[in-house]
Amino acid sequence: MATQIARVGGTVTVEIPEELLRKANLAVGDPVEWVVTSSGVLALRGPHTADDSTVEDGYEEWKMAEIQAALAEAEAGETVAHEQVVSWLRSWGTEHELPPPL
Repeated sequence: MATQIARVGGTVTVEIPEELLRKANLAVGDPVEWVVTSSGVLALRGPHTADDSTVEDGYEEWKMAEIQAALAEAEAGETVAHEQVVSWLRSWGTEHELPPPL
């Protein structure tokens, strides 16, 4: 499963694959933030993560799997035109907000 980002009303939600949640010692519903570590790696930090550390275990493997999944989707033609995405994003916060493009 790929990470999914969705906007519902005034809230943006992110669906994080369960495997990554386990590696980050996070539970469903925990507030999290993405942080850049001192080594320049993007990592998750949650309420159970010490202030001076971040969760890096398995991140590179997860990142590569996500990239491979995205490339496979693109090669299979499972894409959305750039113009459709831009139109959708520009409609956010207007009276005529568009549904996400499919």
